[in-house]
Amino acid sequence: MSFTRKYCLFIALSVLSIAPSFAQSVTATGKAIVYNDDVDDARYRATQQAIKQAVLQSSSRVSVNDRLKNGDLDSDIQIRSAGRVQQAKILHEERKGDFLTVVARVNVTPDSQCGNGATNFYQKSVGVTGFKLQDPEQASLGRLNNISRELPRDLANAINKQGFLRALNATNVAIYPDLINAPSAINDEGALSNVTRIGQQLGVQYIISGVIRDISPLYLRTPDSPSDNQEDGIQKERNFVLDLYIYDSFSGALFFQKRYSEIGEWDIADNARVGFGSAKFWTVHYGKVVREILRESAIDTSEKLRCQPFIASIFHTEGNRVHISAGSLSGIKQGDKLSVYRRFEIHNQNQTAQTQLNNANINVTIKQVQPNFSIGELAVDAQILNVQQQDVVIAW
Repeated sequence: MSFTRKYCLFIALSVLSIAPSFAQSVTATGKAIVYNDDVDDARYRATQQAIKQAVLQSSSRVSVNDRLKNGDLDSDIQIRSAGRVQQAKILHEERKGDFLTVVARVNVTPDSQCGNGATNFYQKSVGVTGFKLQDPEQASLGRLNNISRELPRDLANAINKQGFLRALNATNVAIYPDLINAPSAINDEGALSNVTRIGQQLGVQYIISGVIRDISPLYLRTPDSPSDNQEDGIQKERNFVLDLYIYDSFSGALFFQKRYSEIGEWDIADNARVGFGSAKFWTVHYGKVVREILRESAIDTSEKLRCQPFIASIFHTEGNRVHISAGSLSGIKQGDKLSVYRRFEIHNQNQTAQTQLNNANINVTIKQVQPNFSIGELAVDAQILNVQQQDVVIAW
């Protein structure tokens, strides 16, 4: 491939934590694309991904400093956690075409808790909206016109496969009226006015949106070109550039953003009607590259949200009972205790509404659990405590 990658020899990864107090040995797999036959670079990136995956699996938080020596990955990778150094050992490495897979065993010593104090094991809910293509004409190659809805659907599946979050499909929802300037905010606080509304409609804690910036070919295509340019010795490379955005649905604030940019080979006839996400699409080299981007973005999303507090809305009150928009699918169990926070709307200097959550110093005990909601009891009547619909419960 003609694409060149540069990387730093020292990278610090900040990953998530929930305790136990003993070291865990976790075997994890990472995969990376090989560019310019640079196996050392691919090995480095695949190992990074394997370590991140291992730390997520062990529900711990570590800082990872990886070192390349003379172009080769050190077989012992230092993982520093709470002042202790543990080891990661590469067990197996396999290259298939332009993809390198690394299997590593990582010994992780977790901190006692997340850095922000979060220790819950509940699955936070995310709603994945549609990802519009910035230049729709680029979809004509391969007939990928369905990419705006199928790509985020596949991302939601990849997130659910990770097992740390519960992703819901909302690919019929479009957030950005202006794709070029996305995610520019409507107000000065970095919030989009419709994110909170969409979050309330879906009953989710976070909204994931994105813009597909580029899926253009890097080779010259003309109406007179043969159906398969490989016959002329042309390397048929194609861009894939995706901007991913994560919003807190309670405040509408932009929580995380990242650009994923790779190049894959469109090793199929130009006139083929493939369709995004079809069985044929995933066999094309370009489709395999896209699949790895989806996996990487799913890992990044899980990593970013794993240590955040769990929040769910109160949607009904009756006497001392409150109905909460999270149930067994989120890991809620009978007997769990959650803290009640009151939701207030305040306005900044521009008179833009902002959401504020204040600790009411009230606990609710879960008595009944359904798949999508649960019922909890307060010590006294909700009206006496001024607990209302649209207030929330939080678990740290």
